Amino acid sequence: MNTDGKMSYKDFIFPVNPYLIKISRKKNTAVHKIPFYADKVMDLGEQNRVITGEGEFFGSDCLEQFERLKEVFASKNGGILYIPSQKPLLAVFDSLELIAQDIQNVIKYSFRFIEIKDNDNNIPEHCISDGNKSLWDYSYLFGIDIETLVRINTDILRPDIPITHGRRVNLC
Repeated sequence: MNTDGKMSYKDFIFPVNPYLIKISRKKNTAVHKIPFYADKVMDLGEQNRVITGEGEFFGSDCLEQFERLKEVFASKNGGILYIPSQKPLLAVFDSLELIAQDIQNVIKYSFRFIEIKDNDNNIPEHCISDGNKSLWDYSYLFGIDIETLVRINTDILRPDIPITHGRRVNLC
């Protein structure tokens, strides 16, 4: 999907990118106290990334934009989160907060996503098309070569045309 550098989650494309996006990475560590000796620190691996941020919806339809984001938040299961200049990832929409509703057609909000790590490369076996992406878009989003996607999606005849909304797209 060509989002023109805009952040998106599932089928929601943010009209304006949030002005603050933070991607937090932490490790699980254990510290064992050893009497009369230096502490032993163990690296137990990386935690799932947490993506937080703040943004604004503008215009006479700003409330409708926020309501649409609330619908996406309320939906079950995780989805693909695209952040410009980052590799897309599978995530759960963990929190959404309305910070301020201004009478000047501006709504401020904050959000939090938590990465889903269910396999080593974080690519799901399949996804459901939102009606805006072609096989070329999925190739770019997941770093999968187009020949592989064409081979495993034999029912999709043209890799350059958006795939019908609700259709299953095999990714591996």
